[in-house]
Amino acid sequence: MRIARRLYRLLALMIHVVVGLALSLIALRGVEAKPPAPRQRRLIEWWLRRATRILGLKIHTRGSFPEPPVFAVANHISWLDIPALASLTPVCFVSKVEVRHWPLIGWLVTKAGTLFIERGGKNAANQVAEQITWYLRRGQSVLVFPEGTTTGGRGVRRFHPRLFGAALHADVPVQPIALCYPHPEGVNPVVPLVGGSPFLIHALRVLGERRIEVEVNFCTPLTTKRADRRALAEQTQAEIEAIVTHRAVPKTAERPGAP
Repeated sequence: MRIARRLYRLLALMIHVVVGLALSLIALRGVEAKPPAPRQRRLIEWWLRRATRILGLKIHTRGSFPEPPVFAVANHISWLDIPALASLTPVCFVSKVEVRHWPLIGWLVTKAGTLFIERGGKNAANQVAEQITWYLRRGQSVLVFPEGTTTGGRGVRRFHPRLFGAALHADVPVQPIALCYPHPEGVNPVVPLVGGSPFLIHALRVLGERRIEVEVNFCTPLTTKRADRRALAEQTQAEIEAIVTHRAVPKTAERPGAP
């Protein structure tokens, strides 16, 4: 059954990619260099919603995403985070430069107006922070993964504060988003992309799953008034970590008398 499911989804994704390529040639020219226009954004979101269904993602939301512009911040577990979030929120992403070269996802996030950052490069981070500020001041929301890497989904790593300065300079709220992949084990073991796992092998495992539950928690936006970027990073991390660690508890551990 898993083999048949993988083959079916691969075929469906290939067809969907062809549709996306046609859209990119006709309606999405120039999106890589600037925020997408409203009509382009609607096309991108339609394409993404269809892609998440093909991937077998069942997305549940708690709370709602505010009117733009906001500086959105989420924990990072898998490449699935990107299509799941982008299908719900009108944002441009900030992602590591390696993602640009991932099959399908790299093309997708580039067309969605993603800003790419090179890990370990101080000047690169400052340049991206300036770009984020430019986007925010023009009414476009931007989403970052401040951990700088993916995790196993049972907690979060330290949120690097550097990019939070963009929210201060643009004077926009910070929107924490807690991502979870609910499962009887606490976190769906197929989802996390950690430890240098090859993308294609991981993607094939994902395509073999009947369904993957995704929970997107929109926390209360944080004001940037009288704040500094380090304090914002710490507060955002605490908000997201509280939800992620609670949702990652295995179901058996919640039963009375469980060891």
